[in-house]
Amino acid sequence: MREEAQRLLLIQDDFERFRAATRMLVDLDDLILEISRVRNESASRMQISTISAAAPQPPSDEALPEDARAVLECVRRMGAERFRRREVFRRLARRFKTVAAMVPALDLLESAGYIRKVGRGAESGQPGRRRSPEYEIRL
Repeated sequence: MREEAQRLLLIQDDFERFRAATRMLVDLDDLILEISRVRNESASRMQISTISAAAPQPPSDEALPEDARAVLECVRRMGAERFRRREVFRRLARRFKTVAAMVPALDLLESAGYIRKVGRGAESGQPGRRRSPEYEIRL
């Protein structure tokens, strides 16, 4: 590349130098596009092989505290892909006296990757009770 740039400087006629530089830029642009295509294909293959080779193993339920295990078992028994905090509390009302007592177990499951919070409660100004947070089961 540098040698070709040096040859451009040796061209005396400005018009010819401009044409040669333009041709060089077009060739360089084509080369950059080809290199980018090859790079992106390689990156895609690396991601696919990395994902398949390092597929996340579900963490052991035994490592969870009793309250979190109880919430997880309840959610799994429900069989839905999504659930609301209020639904779980209703099913586990004998174990947890208040929703606030159950929230740390949900937070622990969320941080461990078992569940994910997907929605926010109702917007302010909406009539009725605020909706409880919605979670999605991930494992």
